[in-house]
Amino acid sequence: MSSFASLLLRVSHRPLITAWVLFFTFAAVAALMLQLVVLPFWFPALHAGDGLLVGGDWVGFHRIGAALSEKIRSQGWGAWELSPFGHPPAGMAAALYALTVPKPYVLIPLNAALHATAGVVLMQIARLLTGDIRSAVFAALPFVLFPSAMAWYAQVQKDGFYFAGAFLCLYGWIVLARLTTWRGGVRTAVAGLFWVSVGLALMGSVRIYAFQLMQGIAVLFASGLTALFVVRGVKRLLPAKKCALAVFTLCLIPLVLKFAPTETRGSTEVPVGDAAAAGLSWHGADFARDKWQPTAGLPRFIENSFLRIAVLRNGYFVTPGYDGSGSMIDRDVELLSVKDFLTYMPRALQLGLFAPLPSDWVRPAQSSGGGIMRRMAGVEMLVVYVALAFLPYALWRWRRRVEVWLIASFASIFLLLYSYATPNIGSLYRLRYGFLMLLVTLGVAAAFTALRDFRNSPLHSPPKGQLP
Repeated sequence: MSSFASLLLRVSHRPLITAWVLFFTFAAVAALMLQLVVLPFWFPALHAGDGLLVGGDWVGFHRIGAALSEKIRSQGWGAWELSPFGHPPAGMAAALYALTVPKPYVLIPLNAALHATAGVVLMQIARLLTGDIRSAVFAALPFVLFPSAMAWYAQVQKDGFYFAGAFLCLYGWIVLARLTTWRGGVRTAVAGLFWVSVGLALMGSVRIYAFQLMQGIAVLFASGLTALFVVRGVKRLLPAKKCALAVFTLCLIPLVLKFAPTETRGSTEVPVGDAAAAGLSWHGADFARDKWQPTAGLPRFIENSFLRIAVLRNGYFVTPGYDGSGSMIDRDVELLSVKDFLTYMPRALQLGLFAPLPSDWVRPAQSSGGGIMRRMAGVEMLVVYVALAFLPYALWRWRRRVEVWLIASFASIFLLLYSYATPNIGSLYRLRYGFLMLLVTLGVAAAFTALRDFRNSPLHSPPKGQLP
């Protein structure tokens, strides 16, 4: 008994490790239940075989991975590809299938580890703001527990890598932005750079366009934080040499990212290149020539950035499988100029934050099992709405903390980008999940902080000399 008590004591002093183990265990058990019990026996209409849900990219990824694993077994590891047909999840699956058996359940430990890592990073980000481990745990729980997350940690999908990488990148930026980082030695700053690097590697390993997105965000963050450190230096909050070192380190990130690979593969990736280049995408050159309306005086690289998003959005309208989907939204809205983007921004924010709207939760679905998915999304969105109600308080309560503005801006940029580019609620729900959860985490952390502030306020505390 004493040894068990000693173990509990050690665990209590390592909350991040404890949380990681609990999050990992939950994800692994939930994934096994979905693949081996829920789909085959409870909801066979939703079962595509091998523990996979019908109608998702994961079915194709699994088949490609299984075929490649057989090729590896017959021809050797020289036949292995990291990204067969432009699909990294299939390549990763093939490697594990070749070492074990070609079944999706062998991917569960890897996917659960990525999910647990993302949850713990979210928890640590919330902890930096609240200083309270309990509220930080609760702030991360929606991301970890929502059933829709099983679309990647219980399937063959890339989002586990992507979200874990995005959270690590953001956490690294937060570490580099904090004044306490630079008041000490360089060890913490090096750790911040390490987290940014690991995050970029994870994001880029499954979505190469992540390097493009992070290039833009790095320029914005480095510019804003450079100004902040200049102000800190003027106010003598930090010695001039340390301010200069901080600015140099922050500006180093976008410079390094400038040399990162940005060429994309396949029609599902964000296209790159010049507006008139045939390599924009399989239909991008025609769209740029026939539909896009250039903005006079706008720098070419900015124009091309908007064009790439417009091409991807248009792809949903012309790609078989999406054009007739019941979850398509705003079919009549084409973004044909930079002005159209600005006009559509309020609607994009609404979709990014609140879709699917309550009217969609009970609307009849066209696909098998779609009704279950809609109701599940409705329950999750109720939690999201409650958490987002505390977001204004979070921004006010921590308005002097650089961390909260980095979180809010990082999440908002991705939410807007995916809302512009994805006129399909099903796809948008999955792609924006991690970034919406950043705001939900802020909201939950703010709710706990508001409760704590109220309990410590004179309104709640009885006057001295009186019993509570």
